[in-house]
Amino acid sequence: MQTTYLNIQNTEANATKVRQAVSQFMVEQVLTKDEIMELAMSHLEETYETAGHSIGKLAGMVKQTNIPSQINFDGTEGPSQPNHMLCYGTIPGYTGDGAEYYFFTKEQDYEYSVMEVKEEVQS
Repeated sequence: MQTTYLNIQNTEANATKVRQAVSQFMVEQVLTKDEIMELAMSHLEETYETAGHSIGKLAGMVKQTNIPSQINFDGTEGPSQPNHMLCYGTIPGYTGDGAEYYFFTKEQDYEYSVMEVKEEVQS
C-alpha cells in the first residue's frame, strides 16, 4: 500500500477546521467524562478571571441562569429545575489569610435560612 501525503495550506481557516476536528476526536474518543468536565471548569474559571467578574457578579450568574428542565427518555419535558444561589460558610476557629470562607451552590429554599452571596448595588 502506498502512502500519499497532501500539502494542506496553513491558513487560518484550515487551522480552525483542524482544531475543531481534533477537539471533536479528543472529546468523543479519548477523554473521559471527568477529564472533559475538568477541562470545562478550568476554561470557565479562566474566562471569568479574564473578564474580571466580581464575586457578586458571579453570584448573580448562578441565580439568574435558567437551568433547563429535564428531558425524559420518552421526549417529554420534566419539571423545571428550582432556582439556585451561591452561598458561603466559614470554617470555625480558622485563623489564616482569608481562606476561612468556603463557597457552594444550593437550591434556593425559602424554608431554610442560609447566607447568600449577592451583588452589591451601588447608588
